[in-house]
Amino acid sequence: MDSPVRKSFLGLSLHTDQFCLVEMGEDGVQSVAIRELIQPFDLETFRVGGELLNNQVEILKDLYRRIGTSTKEVGVALNSGMVLVKKIPVALGLEEEMLKNQMIWEAEQFLLTSLDNYVMDYQRLPFHTQAGDPVYLMVLVRRIIIKKIRSLVEQVGLTLRDVDVDIFSDIRAILANYDLGADEIAALVDIQREYISFVIINQKEYFLSHQVSLQEGGTASGLGGASQTADLLLKEFRRIIFGHRLGRGIEDLNRIFLLGSEGIENIFKEISSAISVPLEIVNPFRRINISQSVSQSSEVVEFPHRFVASVGIALKKVPTLAKKGAGLGKTL
Repeated sequence: MDSPVRKSFLGLSLHTDQFCLVEMGEDGVQSVAIRELIQPFDLETFRVGGELLNNQVEILKDLYRRIGTSTKEVGVALNSGMVLVKKIPVALGLEEEMLKNQMIWEAEQFLLTSLDNYVMDYQRLPFHTQAGDPVYLMVLVRRIIIKKIRSLVEQVGLTLRDVDVDIFSDIRAILANYDLGADEIAALVDIQREYISFVIINQKEYFLSHQVSLQEGGTASGLGGASQTADLLLKEFRRIIFGHRLGRGIEDLNRIFLLGSEGIENIFKEISSAISVPLEIVNPFRRINISQSVSQSSEVVEFPHRFVASVGIALKKVPTLAKKGAGLGKTL
């Protein structure tokens, strides 16, 4: 008798300097593929369009061929630089319609164009203001980006089932693989070729995020040297912790997780020698079953941390592999 077919799902993370794809089923990760980008994939890609977007289609086709699957359903984790993320305090006790109206009003205060050009989502966070009012997380992404992403995957022959933001997918993957206490404050640092993204996790939820350009920070786009990048990272940590009243310094953090692209191992060494906070390079496969071919693949052996967002978006559709409550669960 033939064995039953297990339904699988594709998780695709679109970083500025690399595309990462994982295939995940109920029995774990079945295949992975990664492709470095020569030209950055960012908002400018959508503005220019044409040949730039056509190049991305060919890259995705290559990734899909390398994964070697018939699975067509895919979830995409967008680079957080392509979306607007805001925390909004609201009055306690608002009914749903009044809450929606306030979210619309809040969005219109900082958008330069009509809200009709955006897809908006919001979710209550487990935090309150000093006055006791609840805090909501608002996410806005341009409709044209969703349209172009859908077109991108459809040209590869795939069906778009979910769109998330990499920082939320990262949180989901971390909570599925690491034990965090309800009272712990952890930091997630995504080090890419042209930027560093900081995310604070509090009460096992997104608390805040902050992104710094490496060029603005005085480093070259190629990370400019581990020591210089580590100095910038520690400087920004101090600003975030002091500015948001998370403590008196870096040592008040319970854990720091690193992920990203090139040079991360050297940056890890520089940071670990400067602080006493537990520091770890994220392994998104730490508690998730992976096939033998995946475990032996050079991508997973050498740099599993590049697949964090891909695993995180896939976990939304294969929830039995993730711990309950891991990250945001809404779909843009």
